[in-house]
Amino acid sequence: MEEYIQQFLTNKKLQGISEKSISAYIIDLKQFNNYFNCSNEEVDICFKKHMTSIINNSQYKRNTKKRKIITIKMFIEFLNKEYHFSIKSLPNIVIRKETKLPKTLSSREVSRLINYIDNIHLSSLTKERDRLRDKAIIEMMVNLGLRISEVSNLNIKDYNDGNVIIHGKNNKERLLFLTTHTSKKIVQDYLECRKKYFPNLKETAFFLNKYGERLSIFGVSNIYKKYRNLSKINTSSTPHYLRHSFATELLNNGANLRDIQELLGHSSISTTEIYTSVSTLRKQKVLSTYGFRNNIDA
Repeated sequence: MEEYIQQFLTNKKLQGISEKSISAYIIDLKQFNNYFNCSNEEVDICFKKHMTSIINNSQYKRNTKKRKIITIKMFIEFLNKEYHFSIKSLPNIVIRKETKLPKTLSSREVSRLINYIDNIHLSSLTKERDRLRDKAIIEMMVNLGLRISEVSNLNIKDYNDGNVIIHGKNNKERLLFLTTHTSKKIVQDYLECRKKYFPNLKETAFFLNKYGERLSIFGVSNIYKKYRNLSKINTSSTPHYLRHSFATELLNNGANLRDIQELLGHSSISTTEIYTSVSTLRKQKVLSTYGFRNNIDA
């Protein structure tokens, strides 16, 4: 088999394939050759089993699996065409998409973010107006798990004493609630300030920019980034971390998945289930840090 591999590589070099790709082919086909040399099975079965082992190897990332499978398929095609092998066509292999775990802020980071906005002292009334708005935005995102688009799309008529109608993806509406006196007061302070600075405004948007117009998603994102940097929490975090943190906190405190799905506005429970992985990892970390046996062995 090694001779055929060398011919395949020579053929690819003559085609002008890059050195980087050739190096990848060498690695992939060397692995197959090692497998082939240790097996007494027919070539067809060897190829099939080797490809299956690639798919099932949890140490390979999705792109690595795809590359290795493509290399093997090209090699099979080469053998059939150039050397008249009759390796049967293998079934289409589906490589599942990798599920990325949602990234969150710690409870301490969320507290630092909120406390910074609470305690900052500003010199001008205009800056204080913006602070009250920003504080209300962060409060809603932390306690309701809102997307930035949902913050931007919020209208005055959607809010009534802590009851909030959220306009989510695909124009789906859901009703959420600010349940604490503190959260309601933060929003009410902003609304009073909004009315004071823009008394005759006909704009229906809940959150306004300095021109009295609807605050855009970029405006919401920039507000988060501003206080993220000032409060010195995770500098790579985005506003969506607050949504993930909201969901994970609910799950960690015993909320059921179906309720979290409705609160987040997910159309499918499978989207919400990803938070169970984050919760499981956190449980493992807690047990490995504070478990009885760990403290004995320390």
